[in-house]
Formats: sequence, structure tokens, C-alpha cells
Amino acid sequence: MQLMSIEDLAVYLGDSKRTIYKYIASGDCPPYMRISAKNIKFDRADVDAWLESKKVHTGPGGKKISNLDLVEYAKGMVNKILPGSKLLWTPRAHNVLEEAQKKACEDGAKLIGSEHILFGIMSVNECLGVTILGNLGVTTSSFSYRYEQLSKPSAKKGAGEPKFSGDIDRVIQCAGEQAARWGHEYIGAEHLIVGILLAGEGAGFQMLTDLGITLEQVRQETERLIVCRNMKNERKEK
Repeated sequence: MQLMSIEDLAVYLGDSKRTIYKYIASGDCPPYMRISAKNIKFDRADVDAWLESKKVHTGPGGKKISNLDLVEYAKGMVNKILPGSKLLWTPRAHNVLEEAQKKACEDGAKLIGSEHILFGIMSVNECLGVTILGNLGVTTSSFSYRYEQLSKPSAKKGAGEPKFSGDIDRVIQCAGEQAARWGHEYIGAEHLIVGILLAGEGAGFQMLTDLGITLEQVRQETERLIVCRNMKNERKEK
């Protein structure tokens, strides 16, 4: 982990310290660690992922191509199910959703489902979701095999814009609720894995089940890797 201070980030982005503080206040900034009131640190990998999410790609004739449809939909879903929530989607979670939508389009799928979100998680290097699944024994080859077995690519790949399946709503809802219960201020790939398992339906859930991944395993591995402030309260509720 390569840590950056406010000053380092300002130099790296070519902005002033005042602008960096504005980014933080608005919530549109890379994930950060607040060591103390005046000591804020950023992980260089998170900064680079955040910058990657800001890229605008242009197509023929300069027409903007946006991969953020699923991202915006997910944000709207969280605001709907958790009114007043300040949960932010991490840059890597943005990348996961973008990769999910991209894969669905490439496969010519009519619906974007939980299997595409799972594909997105496995496609984003260094995201916590990949680490969790890898620690639980999921390899790229074992996942690819299950994906090919359960997904149903269309013969007309890349044609049309897929719609969102019903299980996507449930996954996003469960991911947001789990993040809130853990006391997190963000939604990351780890929450999406829990969301897929809590939803209990869809091809993504079936893939994880076939790979031997359970909800309890993912929760325990997440607890081991990050600090869940409300974990003790959650145990008391069970």
C-alpha cells in the first residue's frame, strides 16, 4: 500500500490543497483513511482507480459513450431503499458495475444479471472482492468454467442495450443494507458479493453456490480483512 497525504494528492492531481478538501467535502473523491482530524491518507491504488472511473470515451463523430448506466441505477436504488443514506460507491465498485454492463453487452444478453456483477468483480484487479473469493478458493479458471456453463450468450453479440434483471435490484438492496449494518460509509465489491448471496436467486448466486461459497464464509473473510464497526451488534441480533 502506497499512502499519499493531502499535499501528495494535490501535487499528483495538479490541484490545490483547497480543491482536494472540496472534493472530500462533496464526497466525490478517492476512498481515504482519517488517521486523525488533520491526518488524512489516500491509497495510491484507490486514487488511480478513482481517476480511471473519470475517463470519458468518445465514439465516432465525438459522441460520448457512457458506461455509467448501471452505476447510476445502483446509486438510485440505494437512495431509494435507504433514504438519507450517505453510502458512497467506491471507484472499484464503479469499475465492477461498468465491467458487468460491458460483459452483458458483449454477450448480447437481454438482461444484466448477478452473473455479470460477479464477472465484473473477478475482472477488477486488486478489489477486495477478488481477494475474498481468492482466499476462499475461487480461481479465474474455476469461475470462467462456471460462468460459461450458466450464462447464455446470444449469437448476436454486442447487439442492443440490455435491461436490468429483477435480481439486480435485490443484490443492490442487500449490498447497501449489509454495508449499513457493518457501519461502513461506502459500498464496495465485498458488499456486492454478500448482496448476491443474500438475494438467494439468479445465476450469480448459483455460480457462488456451485463454487462452494457461502454467506457465512464471505462475512467471516470480510471481517478478517476489514474492521466492521457494527459487527458485534450484528452478532447480538442473531
